[in-house]
Amino acid sequence: MSAAPSQRTGWWRAGLVLLLLLTTPIFAVNSPQDVRLPPLKERAAPAPALFSHWGHGSMHCYSCHPGTFPQAPLGFTHQDMREGRYCGRCHDGRAARAQTSMNCEACHARR
Repeated sequence: MSAAPSQRTGWWRAGLVLLLLLTTPIFAVNSPQDVRLPPLKERAAPAPALFSHWGHGSMHCYSCHPGTFPQAPLGFTHQDMREGRYCGRCHDGRAARAQTSMNCEACHARR
């Protein structure tokens, strides 16, 4: 006797959730903790921004890659962010703190 369609769907979903739970940490372990972003195009006075993957731990890799941030290194400006690209996609004051509400050292750390 086979399972009812709703039971098969439930098992399939449970299997998918289990698969995601088991594989997502593997991808997170393989990503570097901190990534030094290329210098801004505007000027080289501040230190290049330092992005922390662990500081954004509630996000999954595919939340930003490859849509918002391609894997290739690239430089971008504060104007790009104000227009909603790169970090500005989330750091708009609604989804996450706006770049204008942070001090420069929040991103431009000299580590």
